[in-house]
Amino acid sequence: MIRRRRYSRIGLVLGGGAARGWAHIGAIRALHDAGIKPDVICGTSIGALVGAVYANGDLDWLEEWVSRLTWQTVVRLLDLRLSGGLLGGRKVIQLFADKFNGRSIAQLNMPFAAVATELDSGRESWLQDGSVVDAVRASIAIPGIFTPVWHNGVWLVDGGLSNPVPVSVARGMRADCVIAVDLNNDILNGRDFGGAVVDTPAIDPTAPPPLALRRNGKPWPKWLAPADARTTDDVRVPPAPSARVPSMLSSIAQSIDIMQVRITRSRLAGEPADILIQPRLGGMGIFDFHRAAPAIEEGRAAVEYMLPAIRARLGID
Repeated sequence: MIRRRRYSRIGLVLGGGAARGWAHIGAIRALHDAGIKPDVICGTSIGALVGAVYANGDLDWLEEWVSRLTWQTVVRLLDLRLSGGLLGGRKVIQLFADKFNGRSIAQLNMPFAAVATELDSGRESWLQDGSVVDAVRASIAIPGIFTPVWHNGVWLVDGGLSNPVPVSVARGMRADCVIAVDLNNDILNGRDFGGAVVDTPAIDPTAPPPLALRRNGKPWPKWLAPADARTTDDVRVPPAPSARVPSMLSSIAQSIDIMQVRITRSRLAGEPADILIQPRLGGMGIFDFHRAAPAIEEGRAAVEYMLPAIRARLGID
């Protein structure tokens, strides 16, 4: 029989990282398989979305849905606009609104909090009551990509600007043991982290990008085309540098990656988790929502790798 001996309230923290967040599904599955179920859950950005779905009891639905996503499906979910951000987010959030069915955070199966950032002041905002959909929508509002959300008299944007892996929020929810999942550990092409850089085949900058067509047979705009520098489907292997001029979306994505890594490292240094899980996702871009299967598997593998330490920390037989 599995017994908790040391801690009475376990908090699960799901960090931000856009498409890399599908790894959270695998991490949660692996924790459950080991008999570890959190008492409270909080998240930033995609971590808030996955956390809310999990707290609502719909993780099976989410895994099935993301596993069917293709790149073309993802693009069709985007509602382009030029006011406040490239994407309105209406189509995407509506899918989840239908599952939450108007529920408030208080009606979820466990205590939950989403983190957003006040656009004017830069302060982080802990969303622990009110509409689940509104909280998630604010937390995922990546600046320049998704439009900000007006909430209680302030504009809210992505929580990753202030607290990408919100350990402090779990502590504030009275968790005496915090398990955190950081998606941003190795995403800057292996640089500046003291480890070896994975060698990948060189890219020919003169080679044409792969053909990507819309349903009408016309090509997608270059800024929406999938990354063409990737030489492997392994989400653990960062893509090799390319001499080709980055697209607008690639430049935004890489800039967000840099920001996320720096802020994450700073916050975790001052607010460490009791158990830190870091899936290897350096080969997965923030818009690679269609690559759910390998991300989920890497999330599971990262937890399984840490299980001896997790069991020892929790005092589990």
